[in-house]
Amino acid sequence: MSAARRSGEIVAYAMWILAMSGYVFAATCRSSLSATGIQAALYFNISSAALSSFVYLQLFVYAIVQIPAGIMLDRFGPKRMIAAGCLLMSVGQGIMALATATWMAVFARAAVGIGDACIFISVIRLLAAWFPMRKLPLLNQLTGQIGNLGQIISVYPFVWVMKMAHWQTAFLSLSAIGILIAFCVISLLRESPHERESRAMAQKLRTTGLNWADVLRNLRSVARLPGTICGFWVHSITWFSNTMMNQLWGFPFLLAVEHYSHAQASAYLASGTAMCVIWALMFGRFSSAHPIHGRIMLVYVTVGAQMLCWTILLATAGPHPTAVMIALLFSISSGMAASSVAFDFAREGCLPKDLGTATALANIGGFLSSGLVLLGVGQLLDWQGANSPRLYTSQSMRVAVLVQYPMWIIGLIGFSVMLPKVLARLRERSLRISSAELRH
Repeated sequence: MSAARRSGEIVAYAMWILAMSGYVFAATCRSSLSATGIQAALYFNISSAALSSFVYLQLFVYAIVQIPAGIMLDRFGPKRMIAAGCLLMSVGQGIMALATATWMAVFARAAVGIGDACIFISVIRLLAAWFPMRKLPLLNQLTGQIGNLGQIISVYPFVWVMKMAHWQTAFLSLSAIGILIAFCVISLLRESPHERESRAMAQKLRTTGLNWADVLRNLRSVARLPGTICGFWVHSITWFSNTMMNQLWGFPFLLAVEHYSHAQASAYLASGTAMCVIWALMFGRFSSAHPIHGRIMLVYVTVGAQMLCWTILLATAGPHPTAVMIALLFSISSGMAASSVAFDFAREGCLPKDLGTATALANIGGFLSSGLVLLGVGQLLDWQGANSPRLYTSQSMRVAVLVQYPMWIIGLIGFSVMLPKVLARLRERSLRISSAELRH
């Protein structure tokens, strides 16, 4: 390898790491209420349903903003979008620190959701500019899973700061970190190896009027593609169980059902986050080797494993054997990693110019399903009279998480119905490629 090429790779990875700092910060902000869910309920004196609505609102806002964020990304570039996202999340965390009423906390989580929606798609766009195509599948997988290390930050350093210095200091510290990351991104991040051309293209897009009729027409067209719909269902059924545990209800469930200490619950959830990275490496290689039936198998096997493990766990009162808890951790973390398969499906039958829109639509699936599950758990707890963390019991928590099963069933039906159409398109494409090769 030449010195120039080696230097170029070093710069590319440096840009990825800098952009990833924004995504790790986003994951930390996104999951900051999970590790502090009980404290938040007591701090604001709110019910279980109201607590879950904080996170539900954040995820719902993320889903709504995803498409506009993609359009803005095309016009302003990843540098500005990552910096703006970090600043918005910093504002949200600052408001959460100083909130004296529930409505202020709701506004804070909405700001976090808007900022969060700007980050992931910007990092993926940056990767495509800096790395060759052959490296993108693995790097996309690693981006999604390494970013979730923010969950470990939220359950260890963040919780430690909260215990030592209380609510306001913890959230203000997180807000300050976001401002620092935004400054570093604006100062140091380069959007591509050809920075001058990239700036010229972005400037041209910004000065060109946006035809919203064309945008909406194109959005409807992409949303009707079988690959986009399949991707939506894949992301919606693989992602939400892990999100439910890591975003809000993991700590209350482990404390009430398994009688874990706070330290044990933190270690359990952190282990699952690390396991996601291992699954991502395995699934990335497997789906590359078996791009059609391998991806389909990953969806059915990981979702089936989650349903089986949860059924075993919920059939009896806790605490459960270590083997059962490890199996649950393996299954929900595998689902998180398998969610990236959604973007592979979204690419099928999609024009390159529409790939961002298709990816955003698929990405919405997991956030919508997660929001519904989080809200459903809180509502079922309230209906059982467990409207405060002090009233959470093993029985009430086990009943509440049953809300996952309708989501799995609906999603599996949707995926299975659309799958034959995607396979038909893949076969047609393979025949066209084979015919072209024979002619040449």
